[in-house]
Amino acid sequence: MMKLSALRLLALCLFIVIAGCRKDKYTEPEPPVVAKTDTLISGPTPDSLSLNTVFKSLDIQSILVNPSAQPISFYSLAKGREINGTRPTLHLASSGWTHPSVQFFEKPWNGYHYWAALTPYPGTDSQYENPHIFCSNDGRTWIEPKGILNPIEPCPPDIGFNSDVDLLLDKNILYCYWRLTAKDSRSIYVKKSSDGINWSEKILVCKMPYGVVDVISPSFSFLKSDGKYYCYAVCGPESEPGNYFNKYSIRRMSSSDPLNFNPEKGKGFDLVSISGRPWGNNQEPWHLEVRKMRNLWMMLVTTTNLNGYGSGGRLFMGYSSDGINFSFGRAPIGTFTGSTYKSSFNPRYNHITKKIHVEMWRAVMSYGWAVFYDKFIVNAQEQ
Repeated sequence: MMKLSALRLLALCLFIVIAGCRKDKYTEPEPPVVAKTDTLISGPTPDSLSLNTVFKSLDIQSILVNPSAQPISFYSLAKGREINGTRPTLHLASSGWTHPSVQFFEKPWNGYHYWAALTPYPGTDSQYENPHIFCSNDGRTWIEPKGILNPIEPCPPDIGFNSDVDLLLDKNILYCYWRLTAKDSRSIYVKKSSDGINWSEKILVCKMPYGVVDVISPSFSFLKSDGKYYCYAVCGPESEPGNYFNKYSIRRMSSSDPLNFNPEKGKGFDLVSISGRPWGNNQEPWHLEVRKMRNLWMMLVTTTNLNGYGSGGRLFMGYSSDGINFSFGRAPIGTFTGSTYKSSFNPRYNHITKKIHVEMWRAVMSYGWAVFYDKFIVNAQEQ
């Protein structure tokens, strides 16, 4: 009896060792299940209840973000540059992500209130920096839409890389823009989708000669009031410093066609004016996102240390009534752990409290490149 027990114990030990050797290296939990919905499940009174609201000003100075402590997860497989028929792959969840661009829909689009584009950036390795698409119904719990093949655009075959994604919905078509960095040029490309799952072939939107002009972190909008598409972006290199920048300014261009923009200085790629230098003399703009709310434009800017390429990033918010002349707060909107990077936001006005409730998806360099979900309030004064 003793011998038999010893043999059983030995067999059990061998089974545990073998099972441990066969275990997949990826130990993140399975992605959550997010059901489709036809009703808004969270958030303040929707802006749609106050269609005639016109704002006089926003109290940018009083913004104070209480940052969340845990990064949110985006479960997906990052794929690098193809070599000899194969691509390196990495499973990602709560780290290795940046450049969030989030669109919110009061009425669900293809079953979800939130759609997002992000780029992986594990280990700060640009070969993985390709556009991925996700959906959600609360802005915190994200999944890949069923049937999608992420990334929707692979890493280019040469030394170039993708980055800086941005989403735009127009006429029930979702556009995903991104920036391509090549050896001697920079370009903006776009793909289109009617369901968020199946995407068109890529379309060239514009191309910029290296060292002459650039479109960094583009943010696209469409205004029904004038039928025009707008693109805000950080632009460099500037030949002369301005009052709020040394090398990287903020510019805006417009077009009647979402697939065709002309980023030429002096021919429509207009310099945005900012009063003062809210980020001080040792920083300048690096990445941004812009949203139009009623008669005001709202802009979220991530800064960089001079010649720092994103280092020391802080978040500032400004607004404008004409889309060109912006007023910013004198201080960043919050104190966060690690340098912030390109972040996304969704403002919704509560006509009862007369406050703008803002959701923000804040990207940071720390935590191995992660994205956090924050909320804050902007006090608004109506006309």
